[in-house]
Amino acid sequence: MATTVVKVHRPPRWKRLVPFVIGRIFLYAFLILCAIIFIFPFYSMFIGSFMTDTALFSRNPQYWPRDGFRTDAYVQLFTQLGFGRPLFNSFYMATVRTLGSLFFCALAGFIFAKRRFPGRDKLFVFMLLTMMLPAQITLIPWYLLMVQTFRWADTYWPFWLPEWAYAFGIFWMRQYILSTIPDEMLEAAAIDGSSIFGSFWRIVVPLIMPGLAVLGILNFVEGFNLFLGPLLILTDPAKITAPLALANFQGTTIIAPRYTLMFAGSTLATLPLIVVYFAFQKQLVSGIMSGAVKG
Repeated sequence: MATTVVKVHRPPRWKRLVPFVIGRIFLYAFLILCAIIFIFPFYSMFIGSFMTDTALFSRNPQYWPRDGFRTDAYVQLFTQLGFGRPLFNSFYMATVRTLGSLFFCALAGFIFAKRRFPGRDKLFVFMLLTMMLPAQITLIPWYLLMVQTFRWADTYWPFWLPEWAYAFGIFWMRQYILSTIPDEMLEAAAIDGSSIFGSFWRIVVPLIMPGLAVLGILNFVEGFNLFLGPLLILTDPAKITAPLALANFQGTTIIAPRYTLMFAGSTLATLPLIVVYFAFQKQLVSGIMSGAVKG
């Protein structure tokens, strides 16, 4: 019996590659355009910090310092205005705030995720309800509690203690632990004689490092950029943070704004955030992509 062979006509390879290459070209062109749009404000801030006020207010915009890179603004920030102290204060306040939140939020998230106790679910729902309150509603009660009740004016405790166990951090770590840590692992550790805290510290913490990295970066950036809270609490010039110091360069109706100082100070204040992001970039991506909202 004869067998009929049917030949399938396929277009040449170059005809199949052309649409793919054209699509890639347009995709990368679009991504490059978006990158330029997002990076340009930071580029303008960085380049403007090396210009003079006259060059900044020139009729023809300058995208490169024509008179060379002048470091007068940076020298003035550190020698005359003492900007190094506010930078250190912001870094110190954000670091302590972040370390405390990583420990307590992870511990509370572990308890909500893996331990059973009366009223656990109701307490968790009540905690989530606090996330729906706008910050403007709680601003005055927070200020009165911190200043009049606890006497924490001119200290960093109002920015540390309430944030060491805040609702979003506990929610994030609970969801991450639910999707990452199996119950059998904790049961095996309990059979071996491990305590609750021992299981948390030796087993849970090493496995949730990507989730901790995400929480740490978000908390550090938020703590470093705090403005309204320190504006209300801090009055000692030696304790002000970088955002408060930058606000002093905006000028008044009598004193003209010093934009070169603002650009230089903003550049220096942005550097720690960039360093933290790139140092933990791999953990950040891993934590976001690991399905931490499961459960």
